[in-house]
Amino acid sequence: MAESEGITWDDIMKETVDLEHMPMDELFDQLKCKKEGLTSEEGKRRLGIFGPNKLEEKKESKILKFLGFMWNPLSWVMEAAAIMAICLANGGVSL
Repeated sequence: MAESEGITWDDIMKETVDLEHMPMDELFDQLKCKKEGLTSEEGKRRLGIFGPNKLEEKKESKILKFLGFMWNPLSWVMEAAAIMAICLANGGVSL
């Protein structure tokens, strides 16, 4: 289950260890941390392995996003129907 060097990332991802029901002292030993947090060295090492804990923000044009909703056949039919309704209402064409 857990090796003397600690729980590996693969063990956690494959859920071969049950971190939820493990005693706290053993959990801290396995994860190489203390109740107060990580040591500076361990923090730097994990930062190098996993990277910073942040979400990347992508800037997206709101106009392009709106136009993307209009680029499908159903939207084209609805737009054509709206144009026809406007033309018929204001054009003086009688049926």
